[in-house]
Amino acid sequence: MRSLIIILSINLFFIVSCKDAEHKKSEKLVDSSLNQEEIKQIAKETYIALFPLVYNYGTMYKQAINKNAPEYIGGFGVYKHYGLSSPKNRDIPTPNNNTPYSWAWVDLRAEPWVLTMPPSDGNRYYVCQWDDMWGYVIDAPGSIIDGQNGGNYLLATKDYNQKMPQGIKRIIYSESQFVGTLTRTGVNGLADLQAMKEIQNGYVLQPLSSFIGAEPKKEIEKINWIHYNDSDLKNINFFRYANFMLNYTLPNEADKTMLLNAKKIGVEAGKSWPPNGVDSVFVKAVNNGIVEALQEIEQQVAKTSDGKKLFNTREVIDEDYLNRTVGVIVGQFGNYPSQAMYPGFQKDSEGNLLDGSQYNYALTFPPGALPQADYFWSFTMYDLPDRFLIENPINRYSIGSLSTSLKKGKEGAVTIYFQTDSPGKEKEGNWLPTPNGPFYTVLRIYGPGENELNGSYQLPKINKFEKQ
Repeated sequence: MRSLIIILSINLFFIVSCKDAEHKKSEKLVDSSLNQEEIKQIAKETYIALFPLVYNYGTMYKQAINKNAPEYIGGFGVYKHYGLSSPKNRDIPTPNNNTPYSWAWVDLRAEPWVLTMPPSDGNRYYVCQWDDMWGYVIDAPGSIIDGQNGGNYLLATKDYNQKMPQGIKRIIYSESQFVGTLTRTGVNGLADLQAMKEIQNGYVLQPLSSFIGAEPKKEIEKINWIHYNDSDLKNINFFRYANFMLNYTLPNEADKTMLLNAKKIGVEAGKSWPPNGVDSVFVKAVNNGIVEALQEIEQQVAKTSDGKKLFNTREVIDEDYLNRTVGVIVGQFGNYPSQAMYPGFQKDSEGNLLDGSQYNYALTFPPGALPQADYFWSFTMYDLPDRFLIENPINRYSIGSLSTSLKKGKEGAVTIYFQTDSPGKEKEGNWLPTPNGPFYTVLRIYGPGENELNGSYQLPKINKFEKQ
């Protein structure tokens, strides 16, 4: 994501018809007792709490609603499969290059849907992780939780109270009426691509009525979708999307206090934004709140290296809204820890930010100290601030345990070289090219071992070296 810190305009224009204006005069959308500081603080806290809801709407809008968007996958209830990620893939930040993606979005308003996962071939890593619009992981059927045999899973809102249909392994409950998946299917190099694609083609979505052979449900009310603009994520229009998307969430008692405070400044399901009758003082206070929220988010992003509190269930994340927001920024739809761990590296061993234009870098795993993974581990390289894959002379975007080029030293140590230019022919197999500027690398561990999960495994640091 591009830098979140921006200069926000305090000018606010809104056009309403006379009829709408008269109607709104009777609505008390803003608590008039609030002073400027209180408005700012509520705006800040509300922005952080609702950020995933709006951010996920933006991705869903591009992929499932806006047919003209380059990211469009074909609408709701369909899968779109991709091959190995490249610098051209810019749907989400920090994409991986080892488990090709399959995107899908489902509308649960009319009825539940059924996900069918095919059996895997051998010991392949695959996972169909589903997130709700809040950014919580709601389930992740696949090889780690369910084994390699596939099966059928029911996607439903949390108020669904019917008996589980025959042939369904379990029900996946959501706190929002829309859910999305970033399904991952492991691939071991180019020679394995065709076999991987056959697995991808076995992922099927269908309404429950179709699965059980019943009459299809009647069409539900058509939604007048709000056109999503990326720039609105960072200004006062953010709350327009928030009010819109709150209509499609199911309340959770844990969010009661946050939502009650949000109502004090006009952030509420079914309400128009901006509130009627607000003045420049209100606008300035809200803008200041957004600025402070963006600053706090960016500070948290900078110091975050462990994804345990970023990509997880509501039961684990609780109401840690800040880390939940950081999660969608640094790795939207990131796997939760039992599936994969994502230690990130932004600084060298001396605490300085990584910069390929200034230094060469290396990280060495001592003999016998490689990450333990049921499936594989891999480093992936990203630029900053965007966090996307970068073009490089050898078209290598990741390196790890599945890399045939990776070589061990005489005693079994493994060194990874991070630099813009080749470290020399004898070391090139262990080279992960960096951009000529700031960069960020993530170590992904799929099926992490016990020491990795309990935090006792100590990762080596990245050391810098002068360019030659």
